[in-house]
Amino acid sequence: MTANIFSVLNTAKLGLQTNQTAIEVTGHNIANVQTEGFSRQEVTLEVNRPRRVGLAFLGTGVRATNVTRDFDQFLFNQILGESSLLGNYDIRNTFFQRLETILDESTGVSLNNAMSEFFSAFDDLSSNPTNLGVRAGVLASAGSLVTVFNQLGNSLFQQRVNLDDAVSAEVTEINGMLDEIAKLNKSILQLENGNTQANDLRDQRDLLIKQLSEKMDVQLIDTNDNSTTLTLSGGTPLVVGTSVFKLSTAANTDNNGFKDILVDDGMGGTFNVTSEIQGGEMRGYLDMRDVETQGLIDQLDRLAAGLMEQVNSVHMQGLGLDGSSGNLFFEPLAPSVITGSQNVGTAVVTATNASPSTVTVDNYQLQFTSATTFDLFNQTSNQVEGSFVFAAGVPFNIANGLAVTINGAPVAGDTADISISKNAAVNMALSSTILNDTDKIAAGLSATGDGQNALNISNLQNSLVFSSGAFTPGAGNATFDDFYNSMIGGLGAGSRSSQTILKQQEGVMLQLNTQRESISGVSLDEEMVNLIKFQQAYAASARMVTVIEEMFDVLQRI
Repeated sequence: MTANIFSVLNTAKLGLQTNQTAIEVTGHNIANVQTEGFSRQEVTLEVNRPRRVGLAFLGTGVRATNVTRDFDQFLFNQILGESSLLGNYDIRNTFFQRLETILDESTGVSLNNAMSEFFSAFDDLSSNPTNLGVRAGVLASAGSLVTVFNQLGNSLFQQRVNLDDAVSAEVTEINGMLDEIAKLNKSILQLENGNTQANDLRDQRDLLIKQLSEKMDVQLIDTNDNSTTLTLSGGTPLVVGTSVFKLSTAANTDNNGFKDILVDDGMGGTFNVTSEIQGGEMRGYLDMRDVETQGLIDQLDRLAAGLMEQVNSVHMQGLGLDGSSGNLFFEPLAPSVITGSQNVGTAVVTATNASPSTVTVDNYQLQFTSATTFDLFNQTSNQVEGSFVFAAGVPFNIANGLAVTINGAPVAGDTADISISKNAAVNMALSSTILNDTDKIAAGLSATGDGQNALNISNLQNSLVFSSGAFTPGAGNATFDDFYNSMIGGLGAGSRSSQTILKQQEGVMLQLNTQRESISGVSLDEEMVNLIKFQQAYAASARMVTVIEEMFDVLQRI
């Protein structure tokens, strides 16, 4: 009988301990109802091993075998993928708005107005070619046009600098997250054994992984040892157990020195993963820096270079008040040459602007096919424009006055990018000859005072000089204004697209987070019901102890 009483006492004790644990877990859930990333926890209850009584088995109560969290791995993986897309378009939307602010014709500097006033000033000059005040007006309007181009070019380039700084800051934040995830992997491995889970640490790790997925696209791989492996979408490892493969940056000489993203290879080296990153805020920063903003800069530069070339071409044909001719109105642009960072040959390429009035403003790339030959690829029109044989040290024309000289020994596969329009907006300047003497402004054509040449320059406003983004004077279908308006329209379309996709992603994430809350979220109503249930069970177990105590008192009196 005594043994049976002790068995009942043990059953009551287990009931007290188990329900106390359940109450503690319920209280933990309630306390973390607002904690980001927290997953509701539950006590796993099992029937305690029964004892044999004669031919039968008698129950010995309940025991808590584990505390688990309500968690859906498949849903979490979906959240990671959608978070990456959300992070990407959140950045794109933010920086598209900044670009629109820079190029806002209604509140910012207006290039359309500046160009219109510039051509209008020449129209006035055509009617008053000898009037010094009108000539001063031409100079002032030209100076304003130059200032607007310079400001827009500098502002857009500064946006690239800002985006590049953001890339560096993002790398630092990502590395911190990778370190924390590896540390949590280590702690979880140390604490977990059997079926026991370090629930709170797992929640912390999952929250970090979710935040990381907003910064770049990652793949999550659960391993048999309960640690987590993280890779980029292409499979490049970032965290393997407690090992971290950190990101770093390196200047890309092919891209104005802006930073590429590298990752440790685990053997003391690094390799470039810039193109492997396909999502998250990082992809947004990279695309806005190297595609969207650079695309606007390229278009603005071509517009500036094309305008300068056409005005110079007409101006050189006219006569100034002093009878001079052949004067440039704008300073000629100097071509830029960027040799490929992966070149293995010793070629040195130089270029000159041999004809400021006819030089092409498209961007070109020399693609060497041997030590003495190359293909000329037009990067603006995406077409190969011919194959060339060259002699070292001998200059020759490749496109309407764009002359190159090649020294050294190139190797097949080497490249060199050449452009007359690169940085044209920033470098745009009036000719020092015109600045120093307004009599040099060539308003006349057949006579110094006929005003015909000024009219010809004014008529350039309506000349069709662009075609599909390429500068094609005499064979185009768009004016300078048309080209700029198309540029602004493209920016607006990109901005609207980003806003639309961002709103869609926010809706998707809302649905996924709602699903997660239905599985992992804490319901205060449900927890209060559980609290009352476990409290009553605890009180009943305590009552059992009191009953057993009374039974002992009876036995002692016998």
